[in-house]
Amino acid sequence: MNIGFIGAGRVGCTIGRYLADAGMAIEGYYSRTKESADIAATFTNTRSFESIEDLVKSCDTIFLTTSDSAIENVWNCIDRFDLKDKVISHFSGSLSSDIFSGIEKTGAYGCSIHPMYAFSDKFTSYRQFNTACLTMEGHREAILKMKSLFGDRLGHRIFTLDSKDKIKYHAAAAFASNYVDAIMQIAVDLMAQCGFSEEDTFTLLGPLVKNNVNSIIDNGTLASLTGPAERNDVGTVKKHLQALEGTDAEEVYRILGRTLLSIAEKKNPDTDYTAMKEIIVICH
Repeated sequence: MNIGFIGAGRVGCTIGRYLADAGMAIEGYYSRTKESADIAATFTNTRSFESIEDLVKSCDTIFLTTSDSAIENVWNCIDRFDLKDKVISHFSGSLSSDIFSGIEKTGAYGCSIHPMYAFSDKFTSYRQFNTACLTMEGHREAILKMKSLFGDRLGHRIFTLDSKDKIKYHAAAAFASNYVDAIMQIAVDLMAQCGFSEEDTFTLLGPLVKNNVNSIIDNGTLASLTGPAERNDVGTVKKHLQALEGTDAEEVYRILGRTLLSIAEKKNPDTDYTAMKEIIVICH
């Protein structure tokens, strides 16, 4: 397997260095700018290609590690070359392998690979990439080869999904990561209104957040649910909403409250949450 990268950013450098260090055959990089390709090639001790065609000719496995917006354009550049029996894969979390339109006519096999991993730094993220779980979808032949590489040889845990579910999968990841940031910012803002510094806020709330996340991961959302909504504490929830009235935080509280109640009803099937629903769901 001879692997080439089109795109020399954080994802390309991370995976390229990780695979090179593991002894995989990495041919090198092509990038929109020669400087980026040169830097990535030096970092991975590979080569920088002068043209995209040269890279395609030299590799039987081509990883598209560009921005999401560039993937289709790159595909439209390389689909005219001889791609027979080559594996073409991108690493977007939101796009599926369907982006490779007409690939069946080329004789290539397309797939997408999404590492559930934060590529925070171009030159250091490779060090922990061995911990990443990978989700794949696409042509069976491509998936088999990529499972052999990342799963059998390198020991990653591999998951697969249908291409039609890719964007919903990505939305789930956004809720579990980016949207947690947004919820925490609401908490930070509310604590600031109470006179707490950000440092003190995280000192107070940090253990609560960490313990809750650990419990959810270990035990699931149902077993981990606590708080006034789950306890059916109508009085406290009323006071929360009064304190938040007219703010974006109130709207978020109500929307997430509906989901909390649906979990609470499963956890406590004998509890009547009618009054709580009237407060959270009906009264807008």
